[in-house]
Amino acid sequence: MDATEQSSADARRYARIRYRLMLIELGGWLVFLLGYQASGLSVLVAGQALAWTPVEALQLAAYLAAFGACAYLVFLPLHLYGSFFLEHRFGLSRLTWLRWCIRELKQVALSAAFSLFLFEGLYALLRAAPATWPLWATLGWLLVSVGLARIFPTWLLPLFYKTSRLTDDALVQRLLALCERARLSVLGVFRVNLGVETRKANAALAGFGHTRRVLVSDTLLERFEPEEIETVLAHELGHQHHRHITKLLFLSAAGSFLAFSLVQMFASRGMIALGFDGLTDLAGFPLLLLALWAIGLVGLPLQQAISRAFEWQADRFAVHLSGKPSAFAGALRKLGELNLADPAPPKWVEWLFYDHPPLPQRIRAAETAVVSS
Repeated sequence: MDATEQSSADARRYARIRYRLMLIELGGWLVFLLGYQASGLSVLVAGQALAWTPVEALQLAAYLAAFGACAYLVFLPLHLYGSFFLEHRFGLSRLTWLRWCIRELKQVALSAAFSLFLFEGLYALLRAAPATWPLWATLGWLLVSVGLARIFPTWLLPLFYKTSRLTDDALVQRLLALCERARLSVLGVFRVNLGVETRKANAALAGFGHTRRVLVSDTLLERFEPEEIETVLAHELGHQHHRHITKLLFLSAAGSFLAFSLVQMFASRGMIALGFDGLTDLAGFPLLLLALWAIGLVGLPLQQAISRAFEWQADRFAVHLSGKPSAFAGALRKLGELNLADPAPPKWVEWLFYDHPPLPQRIRAAETAVVSS
């Protein structure tokens, strides 16, 4: 077996394990939420939180701390295998055990703070506006999404990766010229040090307005030709040209409003029928989360289909803007090899899990693309 065949075989094995882990996690959350509720543990924890303090915000914080700690410990073996041992097994991760633990602590702290912020806001709306909370929750989620996009390159990304301005002047000018052709202003081109953690490569546009910048991983810079890097950025510029980010924000808002409205109409009645005091009852938190999770899962195939359609648009734009279909196909091929992309994903996996079209399809489309003059 030559190197290409071995890489393809590794990619297939890696993907199959990933798919199984995803399914186990989906089923695991269903079992966990039902078990946490049915066992009486949620009622017990909520009772302790209410007895500890009369302040509703602190009651919720105490409950969420216990719930989150329990969920983290239950899923830790699965998470540890998927994010550390599996990645090392296939040579994708370069993290030492200590660095993985440090990164994990950062992620847990950030996730906990973000979740607390979201649920404190949600429960405040449930109490203050029981009739109209879906509308206000949707507006709040939209504002949070925009805010996160703005602070990602300046506040969140540096927590995990070292970034610096790219010093390759020729490449910087090439990429900035590409942005100008796409009529997009950017703050600059920045190098992101992914190589200390992984062999995976990527490039992106991050931020909004004056914070928007081009991000290029060091792994991309090391292994890709300038023309290939240019086409990868051209794909990202395609998302901006077609206003995919804005469209996704509004689609997310519409989906969120529908989900919140369904929860208001049906989940609240179900919780009252089961003896809880409506959606604001802490003891019924797992049922509230289960309702949101189930609605999100039902809508996931549509969400993924829309995302794949946007990716096709961005691919076509990349070929048109760069005028280099062969370089784009080569870049996609290298990305697939580095990231161990599945060369032949099953249709049900593509339908449920893929927010990008399968890479072999994208490569074939780029290879056969006709560039208009």
